[in-house]
Amino acid sequence: MNRNRVIAGQAGFSFAGFLFGQLIRFGYNLLVARLLGADALGIYALTIGVIQIAEVVALAGLDSALVRFVSMQASNPAGQRAAIGSAVKSGLLFSLVVLLLLLLFSGTLATQLHGRNLLQLALCCYAAAIPFNVATVLFGHAMQGFRKLQPKIIATQVLSPLLLLLLTLLFRYTAGQAAALLFPFALAGVSAFFWIRPLLAKECGLLRGDILHASIDRAMLSYALPFMVVSLLSMMTHWLDVMMLGLFTDTATVGLYHPAARTAGLIRSVLLAFSGIAAPMIAELHAGGQRAEIGQIYKMVTRWIVAVVMPPFLLFMVLPEPVLGLFGARFTASSTALLLLTGASFLQASLGLSGTVLAMTGYARLSLFNALLALGLQVTLNLFLIPRMGINGAALASLFVFFLLSSLRLAETRYFLKIHPFSKALWKPFAAALLTGLLLLLLRGWLLSLPPLAALSLGALLSFGSYTIVLLSLKLEEEEREIILKALPFFNKEPGK
Repeated sequence: MNRNRVIAGQAGFSFAGFLFGQLIRFGYNLLVARLLGADALGIYALTIGVIQIAEVVALAGLDSALVRFVSMQASNPAGQRAAIGSAVKSGLLFSLVVLLLLLLFSGTLATQLHGRNLLQLALCCYAAAIPFNVATVLFGHAMQGFRKLQPKIIATQVLSPLLLLLLTLLFRYTAGQAAALLFPFALAGVSAFFWIRPLLAKECGLLRGDILHASIDRAMLSYALPFMVVSLLSMMTHWLDVMMLGLFTDTATVGLYHPAARTAGLIRSVLLAFSGIAAPMIAELHAGGQRAEIGQIYKMVTRWIVAVVMPPFLLFMVLPEPVLGLFGARFTASSTALLLLTGASFLQASLGLSGTVLAMTGYARLSLFNALLALGLQVTLNLFLIPRMGINGAALASLFVFFLLSSLRLAETRYFLKIHPFSKALWKPFAAALLTGLLLLLLRGWLLSLPPLAALSLGALLSFGSYTIVLLSLKLEEEEREIILKALPFFNKEPGK
């Protein structure tokens, strides 16, 4: 099968899944803000930040290692099962240690983050989901190594967030506000685990005994641990603004900031969708010494990412008030933060494939250096800006960090691999975005005079509709035409046939 069609097909499903997951999480944040208030939303943001950082430690980089090891042993099914069994067993052992540590230090964390007893209870309840979430991620990445991205996407981006939303509604109206905040996260994680567990066994014949009797693969751990450090630093960078707002302010301020961060994060999901399927292909090409092919994929996927992220980028930049107004009038105070965070997410999404290319071509130590530099810089900027500018200071720090990190990664891929992401056709999405942005700016005053939901709906329609029309008028590239004609063969039929 043509590699471009594989990337587009898998990434299309991946993007749809990530978009669904992000929209459901957006809806969850909207639900908590409306029904439980900014303080509860702040408690959720702080708790989920701690849990996601803890899960990275529990995974120990084994998720990234599985993609590479399974892909590289495509002709050795027994070796694939042994690698999967070892990774899952190691991940479960690590997750139990992390769970116990979180339970032990939950009170200290809650105090440092200016939370009440409810924050400590949330940390304990959410921590119970860590072993199940780790196993789900490892099962999903193992199947990703077989170039089957759908199970991971369904489990982590469809089933888990949808259950979180539905269970929160159920608990809110049957057991009260506290129960709605505390219990749905763990129940959703357990459900996703039991859904995905039998799928891997069906794919590669993995049995429970393969996990129980697996030996610890030191070579895999040696490869994985640097990625664990990189992922940990990346996750800490992702949540650092929220955590440091908790240290300097209170849960209500964190609650006001979190919707802006989550909204801007919708843009980042595009990178995750495309990089998820591109990563094993880049690793395979690197193993075969096909640097030119890596460069082609790098340019092509970057162009697709930029093309997809432009409409939401324009919408959030031109109409931040109606977007945040959905959460309540109080949340529009974070409009400036949304502008800054949208800029940061755009840089992260459009240029973030550089990090994937470096990781999949053997530059683990360089990726570690980049992550350390980004984290150190963000800590320094947050220490300086948050006390002076509050939530806008946290957002400005993120923008500055991702600008420097993106520039550094671009320079590194150019220097070490002699490749770059910029193709001649990249001007088309930028030209379409420029014309669409001018249209939105001309209509901004009129749109802001409408109710928030109407302004957002019309703004989204104008952004996506006009951008698509202009982009199509500039003509598709050969790769896009090939994919569309393959997916829709009736467009390719000759008359009379």
